[in-house]
Amino acid sequence: DYTFTLGTIKGDMQCDERVLKPLFSMLQAAKQDGVTLVICSPYRDMKKQEVLFERKVNKYMAKGYSYLEAYKITSQTVTVPGASEHQIGLAFDFISNDYRTLDYGFENCDAGKWLKEHSCEYGFILRYPFEKMDITGIDYEPWHFRYVGVEAATLIMNEGLTLEEFTTQYLK
Repeated sequence: DYTFTLGTIKGDMQCDERVLKPLFSMLQAAKQDGVTLVICSPYRDMKKQEVLFERKVNKYMAKGYSYLEAYKITSQTVTVPGASEHQIGLAFDFISNDYRTLDYGFENCDAGKWLKEHSCEYGFILRYPFEKMDITGIDYEPWHFRYVGVEAATLIMNEGLTLEEFTTQYLK
């Protein structure tokens, strides 16, 4: 039942309109620091999330996994349709002009380092940290950032928390 108004980032790329200002401010600040952040996956509707999930399940099944095994493995890297933060317009996958792959190596490129250090200043958090995969249930994604607001993001990043830990500890 969650509803929100979509705002346009550019072209057909959209997100929750309330996030546009901090998102654009963050992109501009990175650029001023010589880092180009490229949004490669903002808001996704249900159909897009279903296609991404199904494609990954089929990939694993083609390697010999059963449907249930493929589903379980896929759900660690592609969120189950209906549960993705991309579907609520608050999550963004980033790449850069000098690193265009969504893999662990992103953490070592200038864009990955810049985001990890500065994203909270604009209300964004690294959503799936490496050392917290057991808590988030999702594999490490150094390119995936979620908007939570500056106050929450600063606390989350400074305390080394996940969103799950933050909501449990601070939103009781």
